[in-house]
Amino acid sequence: MSFELIALDIDGTLLNSRKEVSPETLQAVRDVCAAKKTVVFDTGRAVCELTDLFELLPEVRYAVFASGAGIYDAREKQAFALHGISREDADVIFSLARTKDVMPQIVLADADVIQASHLDRLERFHMGIYRPLYEKTMTLVPDIYAFAASCPDAMLKINLYHADPEERIRTNARLSSLNIERVYSEVSSLECSARGIDKGSGLLRLCAGLGIPPEQSIACGDADNDIPMLKAAGLGVAMGNAAEHIKTAAGKVVSDLDHGGCAQAIRMLL
Repeated sequence: MSFELIALDIDGTLLNSRKEVSPETLQAVRDVCAAKKTVVFDTGRAVCELTDLFELLPEVRYAVFASGAGIYDAREKQAFALHGISREDADVIFSLARTKDVMPQIVLADADVIQASHLDRLERFHMGIYRPLYEKTMTLVPDIYAFAASCPDAMLKINLYHADPEERIRTNARLSSLNIERVYSEVSSLECSARGIDKGSGLLRLCAGLGIPPEQSIACGDADNDIPMLKAAGLGVAMGNAAEHIKTAAGKVVSDLDHGGCAQAIRMLL
């Protein structure tokens, strides 16, 4: 099989444990793009959290962002193919979140929003490693619940970061009746997206737009929210730092994030 495209998760895959792109991975991206292959990001992040990566890797034009809820063209600086959570489902999510010790995060097409008071408590919600990124990219509002109630834009994804990972399980169960996708990410996050929207569906939409058959794509990731794209691609590749059930869902396993695993996956295009 000749592969033409690779979709890369970012955190735990493209980035090492220091939240950096290694020189080995940088060179791998440049080599495969010089060979006229396509590298894309397929991430739970918002567009505003990708700016530095697009500047570092100008060879990468497209990103599937917000866990499949949108596609971004960095050359045209345009987000499209947007799929938001219904207002009714969003209202239920926030009504429940009010009763819990959580940090809600709202991903929009042009912003990533959290409550200002939560920025000082990132460590409580197991997100301290992202502090430099959050301080640089987040839109801060005084009351996330008031913002959600009056937000006129489509909420592409709602993340609920829990102080207690066990509480995340209970939140997930309470939201099971809604018409949404729910998936675990990070240490304690529950990602909520519109029904049928995930990293796999986003990859399929992008492949269709680029005229690349899905069977000629590779997807590489390390977390639960990566499983749909591992299954949607012609070849799913799990990082060595992934949990065993994610490795089982993939067709191949490479080294971990600090030992060249992402570069190994990228070079499979060659």
